[in-house]
Amino acid sequence: MKFRTLIALTVCSCTSGLWAEPSALVNDPRDLRLINLKEVSSFLEEDLDLGKGITEVIGKQVIDRKFRKAGIPDPVKSELSYAIVAREMPAEQLNVCFILKGNVEPEKFLEFAGKRYDRYFETLKGQKLVKDAPAPADKTIAGKNARVFPFAFRNAEAVVTWFPGHTIISTVPAGDYSLISETVNVLEGKTPTSKAQPDKIGFISTFVPIDQERSEIRNFENRYDGFAAKTRKKFKKIFNRDAYQDSEAMAKAEQQLKNALADIARFSYDINARKDGEGYAYEVSMIFRCANPEKATELKEMLLTWLAYTSSKSLSEEDLVSMRANRVAATGSTCVFNIRLGSSQEEQYQFSSLIMSLMMQDRRFNSLFKG
Repeated sequence: MKFRTLIALTVCSCTSGLWAEPSALVNDPRDLRLINLKEVSSFLEEDLDLGKGITEVIGKQVIDRKFRKAGIPDPVKSELSYAIVAREMPAEQLNVCFILKGNVEPEKFLEFAGKRYDRYFETLKGQKLVKDAPAPADKTIAGKNARVFPFAFRNAEAVVTWFPGHTIISTVPAGDYSLISETVNVLEGKTPTSKAQPDKIGFISTFVPIDQERSEIRNFENRYDGFAAKTRKKFKKIFNRDAYQDSEAMAKAEQQLKNALADIARFSYDINARKDGEGYAYEVSMIFRCANPEKATELKEMLLTWLAYTSSKSLSEEDLVSMRANRVAATGSTCVFNIRLGSSQEEQYQFSSLIMSLMMQDRRFNSLFKG
């Protein structure tokens, strides 16, 4: 998996994707509970589109059309639920299943995934990091149809498995489909679910970036000339213009951060959920092991600068409260980006809105909808 994607997935899937009760994230498929997306989707639609006007940047119809093109229904209009099963593995391995239950159209989703896969490898070839793209392969896993997409640099695979009413998107060690099989058996009722979810759920994964990944991080999206100016120009309606008079400084800060992340010795993410009253409270930590204490302090300052730039956009007061859930600290040779969320749905929904607000104002995210 791309190293930068690990960070993105951690923030987006493992914070904006965790609701209060039950826990969407589990380690054992038998503890799996599917979470209906209608309520949070309604909240985000109202907050982002009606409240902030952020989807005007792209257009709500464009966003809807892109998701429909990928075969994913509107959770507000058609029942759609999800869960995440993450099995803790040795360092350098990831074993995660993201489950969608609903009327996802597999043909459209596979076409969408295939185009993104091809585009990713075209980028890597343009950076001279790979010569050829591996071919996806069709397999049968637990008696179900599956398509396997080999990773570029690691002995791992992305797998899409589908059967009526269910789609499972997985990242697994190459050739190891045991977690997918166990998850399918639970979804089909062949393996009974547990009576109650655990009081505590934890998951940690650790990676050491290899040379190709370090190069990929440094060069991420550098193909866009004049990135800052072109990006900000499109979002004048929702920006505090005075805060962005020096866009070159922001672009420079972002490149410095990418360079620093490319040089880290090791990256881990640690997710913990614990029952708190009627729901689950969460703590997510991204842990960067640096070459020495000086580098850890430099990375901390860069992360704080990046947070300052991103949070200076015209976020709502509720977003700024959610932003306070972010903490950055350096201890010895380690820099930690920590997020703590309480168990209330309101707090977690608003944090989802904060994440989406920042992402919707970034050209690189928007390219998913326009491309």
